[in-house]
Parts: sequence; C-alpha cells; structure tokens
Amino acid sequence: MYRGDLETAMKRFNQAWLLDPKNENAYWGYAAVYFSFNDINEASKQLDKGLLLNPNSSNILTDKATIYMVSYMNDHQINNLNKAIEVFNQSYKIDPSNQNTLFKLSASYFYKKDCSNAWKYYNECVKLGEQPITREYTEALKNQCKM
Repeated sequence: MYRGDLETAMKRFNQAWLLDPKNENAYWGYAAVYFSFNDINEASKQLDKGLLLNPNSSNILTDKATIYMVSYMNDHQINNLNKAIEVFNQSYKIDPSNQNTLFKLSASYFYKKDCSNAWKYYNECVKLGEQPITREYTEALKNQCKM
C-alpha cells in the first residue's frame, strides 16, 4: 500500500481476510485502499465493519474520524468537525499514545479555533516523537494560536 501498489495491497488484505475473517485490520486495509481512490462512502463502510469486530480499535476510530474531518474540510459543515472531534476523542481514550490521533485531534481543534486544545494535543504528540506533524501545521499553529 505504501509503495503505491494498490492492486497488490488489496490482494494482501483479501488474503488476510480469508485467513481470519474476524480480523478488523483487513477492513482497515480495505478502507485505506478505498480512501486512496477518494471513495469516502465505501471507506467508511469498511471502517464500520472493522469497528463491529473491534469497537476499541484506535487506528480504525482515528481513520473514521479522519473521514469526518475531510468531509468538514470539503463542505465546512460544523457537524462533521464536531463528529470528527468526538471520534478522535474516543480513539484517544483507548490509546493516548497514538501520534496520528494526537496530531489530527490537534488539527481538528485548530479548525474549530480552540487554540488551547490544539496546543494540548500538539504538545502531547511532540513529546511522543512528533509523527506525523508537518512543518506547515506547526507554522500555522504558531501564527494563528499564539501561546
């Protein structure tokens, strides 16, 4: 998947599912492939299938919240941003060391203009290694949410 070979990635996720149809990560993989094709609806359905198998998967919850965040960025409907924050917080409660969750939770609060929480989760992510914080996000946070 990370090498851009989506066909092989989908085959491997199918093999994983054939070996263990109760493995929520196969659905997480399917969702990633659909998301890369911008098929947000199908990606969301696959994440929901994974969450039925494991409602406490921090990775799946974070990706589900990411779909809401992307929807907000496209349509600027505040309910999508609020839902993203709600689901990111669910993921955070399950795994407070998930840097992807921390970064995206910070960004969601940034979009909501809640600088206090944007900095809170940003700083937590920095303490854990700063992945996947971008230089552009750091600059935007510093410029628009002065401490």
